[in-house]
Amino acid sequence: MTTPSLIAADWGTTNFRLFLYDEAGQVIARHAANIGLKNLGVLSFEQALLSVLKGDFAGLEHLPFLLSGMVGSRQGWVEAPYAACPASLQTLADGLVKAPSELDVAIVPGLFAESPGTGLLNVMRGEETQIFGILQSDPSDGFFVLPGTHSKWALVRGGKVESFSTHMTGEMFQVLKAHSILGLLMENSTDNEEVFLKGVERGMYNRAFLSVIFSVRTEALFNHIAPEHLATYLSGILIGAEIVAELERHGKSPVRLVGDGALVDLYEKALAFAGFTDVTRFDGNAASESGLWAIHKLRSSK
Repeated sequence: MTTPSLIAADWGTTNFRLFLYDEAGQVIARHAANIGLKNLGVLSFEQALLSVLKGDFAGLEHLPFLLSGMVGSRQGWVEAPYAACPASLQTLADGLVKAPSELDVAIVPGLFAESPGTGLLNVMRGEETQIFGILQSDPSDGFFVLPGTHSKWALVRGGKVESFSTHMTGEMFQVLKAHSILGLLMENSTDNEEVFLKGVERGMYNRAFLSVIFSVRTEALFNHIAPEHLATYLSGILIGAEIVAELERHGKSPVRLVGDGALVDLYEKALAFAGFTDVTRFDGNAASESGLWAIHKLRSSK
């Protein structure tokens, strides 16, 4: 019989995933809930956390809690300041911040870094936990690509996150689709690989980005792309523009692609189209689980 020893969570703006670990670090229960930061309503963070301690998690309020993600932002429970890159797993353990609560709650810090060759500052919260989770089983150097609302490309050397860059690809897609003229002709989106790769190609090889995205409208007006495929085309343009920026900085380096679902499928196709021949996929949830336990072990060993 296993003994519960830790409750951890990946707590973001929209998503919340809860994990229960035994004393050996195995996840023995999981729970997802609609208590992302923007969905809390009148609940405090402590109230929201207590509200999901049901079923396998019931009666375990005495266990230590470890939280990562936007819960540690300025809009979160308490701010866990960003740690500077290069950053190791020890950096995260040293930067843990205790939440103001009767519960034993610690929050993982995010990371900040300057994008190579740009002078631009970048931040991440939650992705760092996934990266270090993967490094527990695959400690080799290389690039991590983490698609999402704000996609990350992170360089890892010697077990440390050296630097990373951010692309607002996912958020830009949603904004253009919902709040620009481009979305007016879109209908009942369905996937089409040929149209998607056409968008990737144009996003990669046409420097006039603002002109390229307007082609979403003109391709529809002249019946070159069906209304149901316009969103796929726009997605291809945005992902293609993201990839070419990183390609110019880093070349076709081996990539560890982190996440799951349709979005990661698109990135895998786009990377292959761009000539990346060494791409390995990792499940995002499993990466978070592994990273949270690794941080907990390091903290407990002090």
